Amino acid sequence: MDWAINAPLECQDLNHCFASAHAAHGAPEPASRLPGSHPWQRQVVAVAVLGAVVALAATPTATHGTEAEPGRETFSVEYTVEVRADDPTTAWVRWDLAGIDEIRRIQLTTDGGRFSSFQASGRLEEREGHVIWWPSAPYGHLSYTTPLRHRRGPEAGFDSWADTDWVLTRARHLFPHSRILFSTNVEPNAEARARLIVRVPDGWDVASPLAPDGAHRFLVESPRARFDHPRGWLMLGHFARADITIADTMVSVTTAGEVATSARDIFALLEDGLPELTQLLAQQPVRLLIALGPDPMWRGGLSGSSSFYMHGDRPIRTPDRTSPYLHELFHVINPTRPGPDAAWVTEGLAEFYSVEIQRRIGTLDREGFHRALRSFARHGLWNRDFTRTTEFALRNNSAPLVMWALDREIRDSTDEAHNLDDVVTELAQQGDTVTTARFLGTVRRIAGTSFNAFFRRHVYRGEQPSLASLKESAAPEAESDR
Repeated sequence: MDWAINAPLECQDLNHCFASAHAAHGAPEPASRLPGSHPWQRQVVAVAVLGAVVALAATPTATHGTEAEPGRETFSVEYTVEVRADDPTTAWVRWDLAGIDEIRRIQLTTDGGRFSSFQASGRLEEREGHVIWWPSAPYGHLSYTTPLRHRRGPEAGFDSWADTDWVLTRARHLFPHSRILFSTNVEPNAEARARLIVRVPDGWDVASPLAPDGAHRFLVESPRARFDHPRGWLMLGHFARADITIADTMVSVTTAGEVATSARDIFALLEDGLPELTQLLAQQPVRLLIALGPDPMWRGGLSGSSSFYMHGDRPIRTPDRTSPYLHELFHVINPTRPGPDAAWVTEGLAEFYSVEIQRRIGTLDREGFHRALRSFARHGLWNRDFTRTTEFALRNNSAPLVMWALDREIRDSTDEAHNLDDVVTELAQQGDTVTTARFLGTVRRIAGTSFNAFFRRHVYRGEQPSLASLKESAAPEAESDR
């Protein structure tokens, strides 16, 4: 027997995966370039272990690259999510399992009572913080309810919201973290065939980054996971939608309520920005869903599997020249996840490339790029150990400036033969968890020389890199609200 872990691990925030609010940066700037005419505009109304071997399977945070080819499927799971017109603030969720002789039991985390009213076939035992279900073969069903309004923290905005005629939520708010105990003596290579069915009131539509399988039906595939869970953001109800294909990725922008940013401006940014990021991270997403929502939702961005949410008032580019959309897209495409001491790495890279990609595609000039660097320096938190500090100012201002300085050092030490891109691409190709030590080791391998002194000075001691090489601005900088 062995455990399979299915945890909906998703990046959390516009400015970093795990924490901290980021207020809006004022009115959006117009995109400097727009794509040509595209056929995209349309509106919708809308463990216990026996034996000597333990196999532990972890569900990844996102689906990258081409869609996974299913292996030999040994059992099926059908998830049904129902939202009712008389109470759109509650989701009724049901799991129907078939051919499950190899499943001994399933443990579900109830998330402080967020998931409740459990009923099931077989035997169900509710304990503090979790539920244990023995489904009994060969068929089983489980049902529960969960509220669709959820705050990110006390007095913070909502990361899941249900209005009278639309819902914007993540799969993680519908499906609890689960651990599955398989009987390997029954089936040594258990593999699920999973589908998601969404039942909504008449006239409502459904948007998801999952592969469609009919009206309001979707295929659920999680590479390397044997018990697939739905992932990513979901928008249900009456909303506007626009679709376009960019570099073999089907991009959908959905909008609920009144928002300031248009799908046209988002597509203009992604037309060149998305190919740059897919090349950098060596990943090609099949689908990408960008869901925009109004107050009272979180006034930032939150990334998920093949999808991200952005508050509708967030601009394409902020006054300090960073791009919330490119930042969040970096997290979505990036197949790595940060270790306990490396949130500064993933956040620093996402914020640095949100500026650097704009420079490369011609939407940010040299002076704008320099202004972003000065903003990082001005608003950064210095003289702290990056690996031990969780403050927003360090991860989203200090760290990206250090990434810029690191890029320059790699270029100088290799006579322009290599740069930070090579480091990021190698890490992405290898996947898995990135630690500070692994990041340093990859830099050393790419550059062919030690970077211990650089890391001691700028990472562990937190010294600010010099901006002496930047020419003085011709005009004074506008203050921003980073």
